[in-house]
Amino acid sequence: MQKELETPLKIVLTAEDRQEILFQLNGSPAAQGLYDQLPLSVQIENYGSNEKIFYPPDKLDTIDTPIAEGPPGTLNYYAPWGNIAIFYSDLSDGGSDLYELGEAISGVEHIAGLNGEIQIEKVMDDEPLEPDNSQSKPQQSSPSGNVPSREPSQETQERDEMKLKVQVGGQTFTATLTENAAVDAFVEMMQEAPVVIQMEDYSGFEKVGPLGTSLPTNNSQTTTQAGDIVLYTGNQIVMFYGSNSWSYTRLARIDDRTGWEEALGSGDVTVRLSL
Repeated sequence: MQKELETPLKIVLTAEDRQEILFQLNGSPAAQGLYDQLPLSVQIENYGSNEKIFYPPDKLDTIDTPIAEGPPGTLNYYAPWGNIAIFYSDLSDGGSDLYELGEAISGVEHIAGLNGEIQIEKVMDDEPLEPDNSQSKPQQSSPSGNVPSREPSQETQERDEMKLKVQVGGQTFTATLTENAAVDAFVEMMQEAPVVIQMEDYSGFEKVGPLGTSLPTNNSQTTTQAGDIVLYTGNQIVMFYGSNSWSYTRLARIDDRTGWEEALGSGDVTVRLSL
């Protein structure tokens, strides 16, 4: 049974432009696990077209934690990747691996603009937040001047709608692209022509093949799951039908893994990647 706290735990997320988002946690073991790791300073990044993600240092215990079903502003934990996901538009079906930790009770409008390094801290009952005066003063910008506009550009919208097509074993799968420099360069390659890769089976959980060129890397220690597509050593594409933990740059994740392992098979395969 989910534990009910007499006083709900609250945390505050502060962006680079000093905007604050206040979350009230739901008292679950996973929410408590995140709270116990604070304060944190982490990098937040876009994923897909409706969420921001970041990685806490330690994984969370999801026993007795509710499945995520909330509206924009919900704070969630995706167990297979070990990341926190904050949705700024409607949550599509996250499946049984996405757990709800809480919800934003102020500052929801700032979630879409999050980028770069953020600070996450506990909020005590006797520690009021600074008032949000965003309605009465002009939009702030960071000293570096690269805080994104609240209104997404046409280029960003087009990118958010773009899907990776993966043809293998006589089937075509779609995948959601991550947002990083490696993906930007990879998209440019595929806009010129589809990328065809001869891939070999490795260790009974992945297919790996040479890209033929090098892409920018943004490596981090990653525990992969079936359906993940990553970049290894800057020039190898790896597709997982099992799990592994290593330093990779994320590229994409298959949307519907039905038939994925069967399509990859047990031997060498030819994979065609396109937009």
